[in-house]
Amino acid sequence: MEENKEFKECNCDEIHHMHGHGHWIKFALLLLALFIACYLAVYYVMDQMRHAYYIPAAPIEDIDRIINEQDKMFERELGAFPMHNKAVMMVKSPVETFKDDNIDAYKMIINLRPFNNNPKNVNVDIQSDRVTVNAAGEKTGRHTDKVYSFSQSFVLPEKIDTLKVTREKKGHKYIITMPIDNMDLDED
Repeated sequence: MEENKEFKECNCDEIHHMHGHGHWIKFALLLLALFIACYLAVYYVMDQMRHAYYIPAAPIEDIDRIINEQDKMFERELGAFPMHNKAVMMVKSPVETFKDDNIDAYKMIINLRPFNNNPKNVNVDIQSDRVTVNAAGEKTGRHTDKVYSFSQSFVLPEKIDTLKVTREKKGHKYIITMPIDNMDLDED
């Protein structure tokens, strides 16, 4: 028996060339699938976060009650004025200054209630023509901690005698008396 042996010519360069393009196409499709998977994962996580932190707004009929409660809290804690239209809050300053012509001095009265009723929580820096007040206080409640702080500088129209300044605590008030320096006035 004679076998029929036919050989076919192989164009290997063409076959390998065609398979080379197939690898690039597979690689490009794999990259595209990876990009889409990452995009969907990020989208899913962001969507879950958006829903997890969503807090529904209070019904509009409760707004008046909430504002009234806040007004009462500010009045009770700081002696503040109530909140008004457009939610503007005006807080009364804990420091009152005035000139006492009877004793020829400036007086400063500091309400100590927001500062734990302790003059040590109030720092008053007195220069000859300027007074700076820095104060802080804490109030710890059952479920909340509140911190109050105040800072203000006052420029006085007349020089004061820093050596004759007196400080005293009366109830919830810290009273600082700053006599006017008459020696400075005599020189003019």
